[in-house]
Amino acid sequence: MRLLVLFIFLSSFTLGYQSYQPPNTISPQVSYHPLYEQRRNRLLGIYGVSNKTNSDATLSITGNNLQNHSLSEKLSGIGLVVGYLLNPNHRILLNLENFFKKNGFSYQTFTLNYAFTPQIPNTIKWRLLLSANVGIALANFNEGSFVVNNSAMGKLKYTGFTYGVKAGTIYQTTYGELELGIQARRLNFGKANSSIPINDVPTSTTLDLSETSSTGLFLGYNFLF
Repeated sequence: MRLLVLFIFLSSFTLGYQSYQPPNTISPQVSYHPLYEQRRNRLLGIYGVSNKTNSDATLSITGNNLQNHSLSEKLSGIGLVVGYLLNPNHRILLNLENFFKKNGFSYQTFTLNYAFTPQIPNTIKWRLLLSANVGIALANFNEGSFVVNNSAMGKLKYTGFTYGVKAGTIYQTTYGELELGIQARRLNFGKANSSIPINDVPTSTTLDLSETSSTGLFLGYNFLF
């Protein structure tokens, strides 16, 4: 909900700023960058991501009380994006992000994005980026990477959903766009079942990662053709 409110606030602020012009000022540039005038509206991009991922995890072990675990990991990843520019100010995108394994944990997201990209007043090459997205989230813990009381759990695999927002800037180059900004994401990975040995007896466990979120920075380049 906080992510949605933030996105609506940023969109409203941008629209209000564009529509208001004080008297006796120079009007914003109305010419588009040549890439848009030529209607190069297909997009293919690649970007790097650095995120801090936090989870208020809960662990259930058969015959024991529920345990709470606060998990935090700084992860780096790479993203691929394909999309279509409906016009210079609106675009639809498909994003695939893969976060590299650290301490046995990794995850991927596949999302559908809507992006609002208004031109920054009095510029031709600079645009704002405001985006909202929703999609699928997958995660993995390697076998033995999650340890409870010196007992290692087996492999954990998650399939859940995600939603988030992005904010940043776009700089138009000769053949495409340089893009940078921040992103915030909610990750509901759900639950995964495994087991740990207790007194040499395999005991069923469930690790719940429903309450997971991430914030971070991204930098990339988009080709328009």
